[in-house]
Amino acid sequence: MKLRELRAKFKVSQTELAKQVNISQKSISNYENGISDPDINTLKQLADYFHVTIDYLVEHEVPYLIDKSAWPESKRELLNMIAELDDFESEKIKGIIVGYTQAQKEKPKIIN
Repeated sequence: MKLRELRAKFKVSQTELAKQVNISQKSISNYENGISDPDINTLKQLADYFHVTIDYLVEHEVPYLIDKSAWPESKRELLNMIAELDDFESEKIKGIIVGYTQAQKEKPKIIN
């Protein structure tokens, strides 16, 4: 689990994080030390707090087999740029893309 790494990047203590997600500091310590695992609701809260996916948080990689050779050059360039980012930076870019996509879907509703 990347919990300790995320706490360090966000400069948040176990005690402060525990307060934010409404669990004990001891639970945070246990998660970080592999003594216990958070339940799904806690995973959601932790992922939301750090603005990452649950998969990222628990270091779950899902391989995707996609033939990118038929994609336009601009999309392949974008993928290559993303591939050079670390996991944390990639999650930030993903958040930007998700936000942009949702905003585009909302545009017609706003105009009408």
